[in-house]
Amino acid sequence: MQSVLSRVFRGKFVAGLKRRFQQHQLTFAGTLKPLENEKAFRSFLRPLFRENWVVYAKPPFGGPHHVLGYLARYTHRVAITNHRLVAFEHDQVSFRWKDYAHGNKKRMMTLDAQEFLRCFLPHVLPRGFVRIRSFGFLANRRCATLLPLCQRLLLDDPQPQFHATGSSSTRLSCFRCPKCATPMILVERLSALTLWTLTVRTPTFDSS
Repeated sequence: MQSVLSRVFRGKFVAGLKRRFQQHQLTFAGTLKPLENEKAFRSFLRPLFRENWVVYAKPPFGGPHHVLGYLARYTHRVAITNHRLVAFEHDQVSFRWKDYAHGNKKRMMTLDAQEFLRCFLPHVLPRGFVRIRSFGFLANRRCATLLPLCQRLLLDDPQPQFHATGSSSTRLSCFRCPKCATPMILVERLSALTLWTLTVRTPTFDSS
């Protein structure tokens, strides 16, 4: 599977380079300056197909809920929480960390203040970047208008009804597919409590 994925990724990557070159969106500087010539650029790309590209992929551990919980720890928490900071003395920062290589044992580490900041600052987003960007009715530019509209429509619309068919209960909602008008099946309800339980863990601080 990975050998097939390797060839697919290689083909798409090289095709993307060719497209960017044709659109004059590649910048060549220094020793790469000669690649501005189309013939030289194509000669540069040709050997790439004779190399085996390494692509590593595997299914996520624990399923999609585990992945969501993992991402939530980085979108809703900082790199290191206050309770893990133990002391700050003589320009030295002491903090607790979890050693995953040795059975998740909790250990203590002391770093110079400058080294501590060097490890911490890569976790700080640059100005203008956000961890979560909402779309649709939650988008920043439209939520002030659309959220009250959604709340008003929910008050006017009846709650979904559940019907029993035969010996088994079929959970049907009053919402219908906008394409075929078939009643849509209610799979799961997400509440604030459900989302909160996915964010209970704290991200690990990169101490390397």
